[in-house]
Amino acid sequence: MEPGLKLRWTDYSKLTQRECNDIANIPYQRLVGGLIWLAISSCPDIQYAIQQLSQYSDSYSVTHWNAAIRVVLCLGRTSPVSLVGFTDSDWANCLDTRRSMGRYAWSLGSGVISWASRKQKTVAASSCEAEYMAAFEAAQECIWLRALLQAIGHDLSKATTIMCDNNAATNLSENPLLYSRVKHVDIKYHFLRERVASNELTIRYINTRDNIADLFTKPLPLPRFSRLRRILGLS
Repeated sequence: MEPGLKLRWTDYSKLTQRECNDIANIPYQRLVGGLIWLAISSCPDIQYAIQQLSQYSDSYSVTHWNAAIRVVLCLGRTSPVSLVGFTDSDWANCLDTRRSMGRYAWSLGSGVISWASRKQKTVAASSCEAEYMAAFEAAQECIWLRALLQAIGHDLSKATTIMCDNNAATNLSENPLLYSRVKHVDIKYHFLRERVASNELTIRYINTRDNIADLFTKPLPLPRFSRLRRILGLS
């Protein structure tokens, strides 16, 4: 809404017939209803404007309509949200089984919508393998999330990005020439490479310092822990 705008009840008895006809053709209640749903589900930044506009559902004018349209135009300038994954793994940190812990987190817009931290089912022979298997788990979740988002109308024509802080694992997902080094890795984990080849996913390197999945990997110093929490939107 425009700063300083004050809305008031409309006294229809003081309007001309033409003004009343113009108001009758305005789908104000329908528009405000849609904006209420957006404010509740994904756009808390318009909460105040909608609280003001919804008070006049039975007594609105062209001024109220223009204010509602201004909110819509503001939403139109909002950057489209994107689905981004973050994946990480330790390596053989379990002293009993020498299995690694794989983690991932998926964010949509500014919020994390899915995350997991699980011990891997097999022992990884290197940190590259551990990270590769963690990325596989993230990719499985991604396929489900993409299907869900497409079902509710999101455009996901471009490849979804998974951020990984291990260059070797990133290269392994894209370069088939490296396959000879990991022939012993379970075939199911190469599902990841197949999805990259089909342009559904893309694996990109991210500095460990900025990888929010690191929160699920190991105890962190308080400054870094607090920083990653802020990136997650938790503080």
